Amino acid sequence: MCTANTQTAGRGRRGSDWLSPDSGNIYMSLLWPCPGSFAHEGLSIAIGISVIHALQEFNIQGLQLKWPNDVLFERQKLAGILVESRFGDGHFMVIGLGVNYALSESVRAQIPQPVTSLQQLTDTLPDRNHLIGRLSDHILSALDSFLHKGLADFLPQWPQYDALHNSPIHILTEQGRITALACGINEQGELRYMHNQQLGSLSNSHVSIRFAS
Repeated sequence: MCTANTQTAGRGRRGSDWLSPDSGNIYMSLLWPCPGSFAHEGLSIAIGISVIHALQEFNIQGLQLKWPNDVLFERQKLAGILVESRFGDGHFMVIGLGVNYALSESVRAQIPQPVTSLQQLTDTLPDRNHLIGRLSDHILSALDSFLHKGLADFLPQWPQYDALHNSPIHILTEQGRITALACGINEQGELRYMHNQQLGSLSNSHVSIRFAS
C-alpha cells in the first residue's frame, strides 16, 4: 500500500487526468497479488461499497456509487477508484483510490465536473491517517470477500447506493452517444440499461456514463 499527499501525474479511468493538488487529499494505491485465473470484473463495485462503509464510520452519510467507480454525494464526486491488471512475476491487481479530503474553491473551479470534499460534508474532518487506516482495512476485507465469493456479498447492497437507479443516462463510447435508462447491475457487475425497448449490459472498459437529466 502506498499513500501520497499529492501526485504529479494523477490518472483516472480511460487515461483521464486526476487533478491531485497538495492540499491534504488522500491518494492510495494497493498492489494485490491474485491467482492467474482471477476474474476481476465487478471488483470496482466491491471496492466502492467498502469505501462507503469506511466513510460511514466517520458519520459521512448520503453517499452513492455511480457505476462503475465514482463515489458521489448529491451527484458531486467525492472519490474515484481505478482497478487495473498487472502481469510480471505473477498476476497483480492495482487498486487506486483518490478521496477529496479538503478542496479549496479555487481547486474545485479547475475541475470540469461537480465535485465535493470531506471538508464540505462534515463539521469535523476525520484524522487523515486514521481515515487511511480504516479505508485500507475495509478495502482489504472487500478483496478477501471478492476473491472467495465474487460479488455475492455486494450485490444485495448495490440498490441502496446506486446513484443511477432508474435514471436516464448518456452512454458515451468511441462510436458516439446513446441515451438509455439505467437498470441496475447484473451478477458480473455490468451496468444494465434499457434502450429502444431492449435490455443491454455494459462492461466498464471503454465507456463513460453521464446523467442525462
